[in-house]
Amino acid sequence: MAVMKKKTRRKLSKQLNKLIKLHGAEMALALVTGIVSALAAEQSSKAAKKQKAKARKARAQKTAKASRPPARTVAARKRARAA
Repeated sequence: MAVMKKKTRRKLSKQLNKLIKLHGAEMALALVTGIVSALAAEQSSKAAKKQKAKARKARAQKTAKASRPPARTVAARKRARAA
């Protein structure tokens, strides 16, 4: 429940109390199970996306370091000596 905003938690608690009064504890348990599994799936997908982005960034930095700078400075020196 700490993942949700305070206002959302309050509304869910109110709806849950109404559900318990109308349908009983088993129906409330089914609803809560669904909510918890949806929140867990959302959090795990966010963590997976974050980890993939971090790996992509590390891979990009590694390839950028491996590339060599252009050899323009050598050609400029040769022209200066010839003149």
